[in-house]
Amino acid sequence: MARITRARMNRDADYWESKAAPRADAAAADGERAAADPTNSGHTRACAARAAEIARRDAAEYRNIADTLRAGEIPDGYRFD
Repeated sequence: MARITRARMNRDADYWESKAAPRADAAAADGERAAADPTNSGHTRACAARAAEIARRDAAEYRNIADTLRAGEIPDGYRFD
């Protein structure tokens, strides 16, 4: 098994924090806008609100992964392929 370098862990952390988390934040914002739009049906608004919750949770998880990698630890189940 190849040794995982600190530089690689930092590169991965940068990706999670600068790419993945902002995308999830944008998805959450879109969901919140759709949930607040009175022209959408109740079902659509409920689905959008739930999608926004999931996206916010994902963004927090992505930032947690980045923090863990920067601390020199490997998150449970993390793969470097």
